[in-house]
Amino acid sequence: MKHDHRFQNENGDAPFVHGLVVAEGKSYSNWGGHRATRPAVYVEPLSYGDVQAVVRDAARFPTPVNPVGSLLSVTPTFVNDGGTLVCLKKLDEILGTETDARGRSVVRVQAGCRLKKLNMWLQGRGLEIPFQAEIGEASVGSVSVGDTKESSLNAPGFFSAHVVEITYVDDQGDLRIISDHADGAAFHEFKCSFGLLGVVVECLVETRPAGLCRSDISLGLYETPERLAEGLLEKRGQCDALLAIVFLDKLVSVYDQRFEAGPGAQTPTLSQPECEAFRIAKRLAIQRGFDGVDVPQPKGIVYSRADFVNEYWRPSENEKRLDFQYYEHDLTKIERVVAESYAFTREFASATGFAPNGWATYFVHRPPRDRKPFGLYSDGPGVSFSFDPFASDPNDARWQEFSRRYNELAIHRLGARASPIQTQWLKKGDIVIPRRLARPRFTTPYFSQFLE
Repeated sequence: MKHDHRFQNENGDAPFVHGLVVAEGKSYSNWGGHRATRPAVYVEPLSYGDVQAVVRDAARFPTPVNPVGSLLSVTPTFVNDGGTLVCLKKLDEILGTETDARGRSVVRVQAGCRLKKLNMWLQGRGLEIPFQAEIGEASVGSVSVGDTKESSLNAPGFFSAHVVEITYVDDQGDLRIISDHADGAAFHEFKCSFGLLGVVVECLVETRPAGLCRSDISLGLYETPERLAEGLLEKRGQCDALLAIVFLDKLVSVYDQRFEAGPGAQTPTLSQPECEAFRIAKRLAIQRGFDGVDVPQPKGIVYSRADFVNEYWRPSENEKRLDFQYYEHDLTKIERVVAESYAFTREFASATGFAPNGWATYFVHRPPRDRKPFGLYSDGPGVSFSFDPFASDPNDARWQEFSRRYNELAIHRLGARASPIQTQWLKKGDIVIPRRLARPRFTTPYFSQFLE
C-alpha cells in the first residue's frame, strides 16, 4: 500500500471542496423509494482533493462519512442521518486502458462511472469486462468493494474478482493505492469492506477481448420442488452459464441458457431485431418486478453482452418496481433450499394470501479463500447459487414480513450467506463484518451492528 500524491498540494493538504455541498438537511432516497436518509451534509466531489478535504474536516463534514454511487441499494446501507453523504457520481471518467504490473490488460476508471457507460466505452474498443452486469446504473466504486452476482460466461460472476488495484482516500484524508500485486491479503480484504476502510475514487479492472453470447430461452413446468431443483441442474449442465427466474409457488421456471458464440463486440445485424425486442421486454420485466409483464422465449439469439447491460428509470411512489432479497448457497444444497423454500412460501401464502413474484437464480464460481476472505463467496473453490425472492411493491407489509421470516429460514436453517447491501431486514448475528475492515470515520450505525 502506498500514498498517491497526484492530487495533494505541497503541504499534503486539500482544504477546499469545489464540488456541490448541500448542508440543509435534505432527504435522499434509494431507487425503490422505500428508504430515505437526511444527512447533515451532502457532497458531490469534483476531484480526489475534494474527497480528501471532506474526510479531513470533521467539523464541517460530520462523522460518519458515507460514500454512495447511484443509491440503488435496497437496504439501509446508504442511510446516514446527521452524517455526511458523499456521492461520487461526478467522478465518472474512464481514464484509458493499460497493462498493469503483472502484464494484464486493464482499464483505469473513476469510482462514479456507471457500468453501462464503462461497457459501452469498452465495446467501442473491442473489449469487455468479464462480469456480465444486469444493472447498468451500478457504479464501479460501489461494486469494487460491495456485493454483486451474475451468471457470467467464462468468469466467476462477481465484479470485484476482476478489480486488481484501487485508489482510495483513507480515514486521515490521505490518498492511497492498494493492489493485488503489491499488497496481497490486505488488498483482498479491502475489497470485502463495503467502503468502511476508505472512499474508493479509482480502480483498475481487468479487461479481455469482447465475445458474443448466444441465448436459448425456455419454460419448464414441474410437479414437485425436488423435480424443479433437478431441472435447474439439468439446464445448467447443458450450457456455459444459466440464469433462471423461478416462479416457486407455481413450480415454473424460465431459463436463459447462455453459450459462448465466438469473438465480437457488436450484436450481429441479422440478430438485432429479435435481440432488441427481448432486451426491452426483459428490462421492463425487471423494472416492474415481473408484475404483469410477458417475456418472449427466443431461441438462438446472438448478441453483444454490452448491449444487454440495461438502465432503469427511477420509479414513482405508486409505480410497480423491483424489490428483492439475496441469499448465497452452495450448489450441493440446491434441492433442500428449493424444497424448504417452496414449503415455507406455500404456508405463508395460505396464511396471508401473499407469495413473492418470483425468485432470481444465478450461479457463481467461488475463488480460493485468500482471494475472497470474507462475506459472499468466501467458502473457497466451488459453485454457489443465489436464490433471491423478489416482489413489485417494496412497501407491501406482507412482502416485508415474508422477508423477515424467510431470513430466519435461509440464513439460520439453510446456512445461506447474506449481503448487507442486498438482503433486507437483517439483524445482529445474521452477518459478520470483521472489525478490522472498518474505520469509525466511515462506519454508519447500520454497518456498526454487524462488526465483530
